[in-house]
Amino acid sequence: MFPEDKSGLEHYGYLESMQVLERENMPRASDLLLSVSVCAETYKTKIVDLALASSEELRQMVQQQEPLWLFDTNKQTEVLNEVEYKRRFTHLDPTLEEIIKFIANGGPIDMPNFNGNVDIEMGNSLIPSVIEASRAIGIVLVDPINLVHMLMDVDKWSYVFSNIVSKATNLGLLLTGRDGNFNGALQVMSAQFHLPSPLVRPREVYFARYSRQLDFSTWLVTDVSLESVYPNPLVQYKRRPSGCLIHGLQSGLSLVTWVENNVVCDGLIPEMFRQTFKSGVAFSAKRWMLTMERHYDRYAVLQKQQNQLLGQPLQDNNVGKGQKNLMKLAERTIKSYNTIFSSCNENQWMPLSIHGGEDIFVKTNMNLDAPGTPRGVVVMILTSVWLPIPQNDVFKFLRAGGNRWKWDLLSYGCMTRDALHIPSARDPANSVSLVIVEPPNGRTNKSEMFYLQESFTDSTGMYIIFAPVDASAVQYIMEGKDSDSVDMLASGFAVLPCTSEGSILTMAFQLMDEEISTPEYLPPHSVSTANRLVSETVSLIKASLMFNSAF
Repeated sequence: MFPEDKSGLEHYGYLESMQVLERENMPRASDLLLSVSVCAETYKTKIVDLALASSEELRQMVQQQEPLWLFDTNKQTEVLNEVEYKRRFTHLDPTLEEIIKFIANGGPIDMPNFNGNVDIEMGNSLIPSVIEASRAIGIVLVDPINLVHMLMDVDKWSYVFSNIVSKATNLGLLLTGRDGNFNGALQVMSAQFHLPSPLVRPREVYFARYSRQLDFSTWLVTDVSLESVYPNPLVQYKRRPSGCLIHGLQSGLSLVTWVENNVVCDGLIPEMFRQTFKSGVAFSAKRWMLTMERHYDRYAVLQKQQNQLLGQPLQDNNVGKGQKNLMKLAERTIKSYNTIFSSCNENQWMPLSIHGGEDIFVKTNMNLDAPGTPRGVVVMILTSVWLPIPQNDVFKFLRAGGNRWKWDLLSYGCMTRDALHIPSARDPANSVSLVIVEPPNGRTNKSEMFYLQESFTDSTGMYIIFAPVDASAVQYIMEGKDSDSVDMLASGFAVLPCTSEGSILTMAFQLMDEEISTPEYLPPHSVSTANRLVSETVSLIKASLMFNSAF
């Protein structure tokens, strides 16, 4: 392994986080034990009972309004009234009962911290924890049956939500469902949920997922943690009954109500990110909802383009296929970017072993046969920095193709512009574009370069994700040929909210280093290149944004 430099790590609490991650990412005996035990009759009965009770609780929660759900104007979302939740769904302690009686008898109703800090039993002890519970409603451009199939297929689910789900495993199928579908299906899963930064460790959870059909056009999919069945004193994330109600609309659409109801002990959150978590948007229902909407918006656009191709002249047909293939490649770009934040058993993030590189993290990976990815050693470089610029201003600047030359070292001094722009019908901020980099006049030794870019938001973060594509590959794709054969590595930016006057910018780069033959050692010149790439890019972005904000 390449040498470590631990200076400055304690400032972020990163060293402790990495030690936890190392333990979590080893092949875990708990996964194996759970996958063996879930089908044992004693445990199976308990899990089934828990899933049925949780499903009924979620059904009632989804269909209730005030006072169970209150609209928080600061968070711009519905949050759970914890006092009312306990009154309806959990056994109350005497103190809480007295508070509720006091309110019922005319006491003050301005109860603080409906959705805040509490002491919750996590495992075998009481730990100061935070309740994160919210609800979001949206319309998804797909029918209920396909949504249920996606949610009950661990691979499809983790693919659709790859910006949230780092890892997901199906540990056991307890009930197969009835009537040839997922009505009554029950499975046990493990998953890790992440934010786009190496400084925030993933949340890990073991849970049961149960689906049932309420009527001809309505389904309910429920998640619930398994601590009551498998007590774990080290658990730091508990999923109370959560999930979604899916109601079919005409024309193959679905009205979805998504509920997140979690108990969290996040003692290792770096100070930089505390405002993001305090705001309640980091893993909110709105984030899950918007991610699902965006995925199926793309699918609907692809289907629409496919239908429009029928009966068109050959030339126009090829143009339509070209845009469709670009969108498919952009989807693969998103997946490539999200894998940067997924855990790697053999190789953890390490700080750069160079002065001034303590806040820049790197890991390497040897790719031998992954389809669509260049063969060789991939170097992944990542850092998170605070900017005194509002989140939306940073996003607008970075997603504009005409601004790329202002921050991209490889495009510096060139002309850059959006050569193609495909906006989302639902949200213009979500778009796929092809950015062209044209060499300055007289520079005959340089050829045109393209970046396939996708920009989108998920309520928490704003993302600009891109991958370089050479001119011959662009021509190949635009001729309507299959984009699956195009090798690519994605890089990008995630912009998270911090305060009204600032934001957190996470930069992630993936590079092929042809001079490295093994992922275990990062030579000095590669360390220096990584440090220069990140440091100078940060400086260029700060200089451009601060200059623009001065006017």
